[in-house]
Amino acid sequence: MNMINKAGIAGLSLTAGLALTACSSGSSSSTSAPASPATTAAAGTPAASTAAASTPAATGTATGSPAAAAAGNCQPTSLRFALGAHSGTSQVTQAVDMTNEGSSPCTMDGFAGVNLVGSARGETDYQWPLDRSTTSYSLVTLQPGGTAHFNLVYLPAQAGDTAIEVTKIVITPPNDYSSASLPWSESILLQDGATHPGTWIMPVQSGA
Repeated sequence: MNMINKAGIAGLSLTAGLALTACSSGSSSSTSAPASPATTAAAGTPAASTAAASTPAATGTATGSPAAAAAGNCQPTSLRFALGAHSGTSQVTQAVDMTNEGSSPCTMDGFAGVNLVGSARGETDYQWPLDRSTTSYSLVTLQPGGTAHFNLVYLPAQAGDTAIEVTKIVITPPNDYSSASLPWSESILLQDGATHPGTWIMPVQSGA
């Protein structure tokens, strides 16, 4: 983590331009570009551990399998988002769980698009799009009721740091255009101008 520069993060909550039947807020739609499954993020080497899969209701499926071919991309309107496992102190890993509440299987492949939204640099609605790790990934198929997750690795802000006081996380599932937001209250070191920030996201994995 010697390359880590300082910066911050912005939080989550359901926003007016997002399409989602999220945890406990309303829904809307956005027109942001789809989150591609690219793996070229300049997010440094992930040092935090991933959340353990407890009851893996979601199962990883090979890209060319019949089950994967029959399932479309998971849409925010069919997903329930929730904060999951939380671990670490100096560098923290926060899991974000995504449960398929639809009646059909759906798939996720790669990385979700994630923006932290909150107060920073004199703005109350500051947005920080997070970098992606260079970790490899595989296709995840969610059966109805199944759960997958991604890990958000971040540096908590310390006294005197330039921080983002996060209020929500805006999430675009992989290969999709619409987003959902999840309320989150966290003070994070703001590093939106860093080449190798200490805050990044991991790819979608099966299980919670």
